[in-house]
Amino acid sequence: MPKDLKNISRRQFLKAGTCGAMTIGPLVNTIAQLSLINSAAASVQNPLLVGSDYKALVCIFLRGGCDMNNVIIPIAGNSQAEAYASDRGAVGIANGVVNATYNPAGVDNTIPINAQGGEPYGLHPSLVNLAAMFNDGDASFVTNVGTLAEPTNKNGYSTTSLPKQLFSHSDQVTQWMSSIADQPYTSGWGARVSDLYNDTWNANSQTSMMITAAGGNQFMQGGNSVNQYSVTSTGAISLASFGSNYGSALNPDGSYQTGSTGQRLKALERIMQYSHAHIIEEGYSEVVRSARANEEIITQAIQIESSLGIDFDTIFTAYGADSGIANELKAVARLIAGRECLGNNRQIFFVDLGGFDNHASINGSLPGLLDQLDRAIGAFNAGMKELATKDANFSYDKVTTFQASDFNRTWTPNGTNIVTAGTDHAWGSHSFAFGGAVNGGSFYGAYPELSVGGLDDVPSGSRGRWIPTTSVDQFAAVLANWFGVPAGSSEMQTIFPNLYRFDDPFAPAANLGFL
Repeated sequence: MPKDLKNISRRQFLKAGTCGAMTIGPLVNTIAQLSLINSAAASVQNPLLVGSDYKALVCIFLRGGCDMNNVIIPIAGNSQAEAYASDRGAVGIANGVVNATYNPAGVDNTIPINAQGGEPYGLHPSLVNLAAMFNDGDASFVTNVGTLAEPTNKNGYSTTSLPKQLFSHSDQVTQWMSSIADQPYTSGWGARVSDLYNDTWNANSQTSMMITAAGGNQFMQGGNSVNQYSVTSTGAISLASFGSNYGSALNPDGSYQTGSTGQRLKALERIMQYSHAHIIEEGYSEVVRSARANEEIITQAIQIESSLGIDFDTIFTAYGADSGIANELKAVARLIAGRECLGNNRQIFFVDLGGFDNHASINGSLPGLLDQLDRAIGAFNAGMKELATKDANFSYDKVTTFQASDFNRTWTPNGTNIVTAGTDHAWGSHSFAFGGAVNGGSFYGAYPELSVGGLDDVPSGSRGRWIPTTSVDQFAAVLANWFGVPAGSSEMQTIFPNLYRFDDPFAPAANLGFL
């Protein structure tokens, strides 16, 4: 059975020490912790076969608050298309409805999507691949989702417990990643899943269940027994001053180069093998030893790609995916291909893309950001499909990718000039998910009324800040359930302590069956 978060054994701590070696902070909280760290790096010569129940959950976080009002767009024939053309004004995408100032010809620049059983919508013109994924049944949207402390509506807004520091970037990022909107941050829900289930799911683990290609993040922080492991967009992080993958210190066959850098690494690694009586010295040496051991595992995992006959570089190049987030997702794709080296039946990955705090010049900034995102997810999705054709032990439905952001942005812009206008901090947003397990081509949750002062708007002149109708807790619970956390279980309640306050996300009335 999954363990209780409060009862952490010595074995669990040792595993955290090995798997989280690249994230130094959690390992050096106290001298007592350092005294427990033990050398436990497993051999990478005989990677253990990962079971057929392998699953990976990939989080894409868009930092700054992506304006999702310009991602899903009601187009001509939709009952809310006129409101979009009128209210969005200088920041609106031409949606087939005449706007005398900004679209006098009634042009439609959106990419139509076939939302099952719904009114006509289009996606932002930069989202070519996401639109194709949606229409092909690979992707869906969960609409009007956001941080909530308890169910909230316009009439009860003034008396309801609201998320702490609502509309603040840092606080809303924290609450998205923790799912707990009314308490100080202690841990991310990804970390809580790992704490409860790592030993159950990953008995043969060679490295951490949680891997980030975007640096430390709150989604994976705060766990008691598993730490996030950081990799670069091209693989493992090498020890400083020896070059990427130790290119200035090691020969291709792994032997030390004869120059000063190679001899310095040789000396360092010999020192690393010494045992120290002082717990600080021994703790430091063990962190470095574990980092090197984990690096070998990650490096070997990355190399599996070529043995399978897959070239992720070619796939990503075909999509023009060469941005930072594309490289991060490419690293994730390679680690999924090399999952047997990692030894985990369950794996959580994290990537991100910043720049969405578009208070000004959104028409100049958002298209490029969405284009980077679109190329990256298109390539990653194609890579997972290609992997399924080359690896008999893998299928496309084993990986689910989901997107989140700080919050949505105001419905009406903060100016009338198409060059300088932007949008400001808001609340309820839309999130997409894609992968073979996703029930694609549909909207889930409840699409908001796009009206300032309407039923879903925060009262008192908010300029269109939609009150979420689906909580982060509900959205994340569906993802966690697909990952293996039983619905209605005590473990689900431990991971999402506020979930009981909301409608059952697994009941038909919630309309959250995207997985």
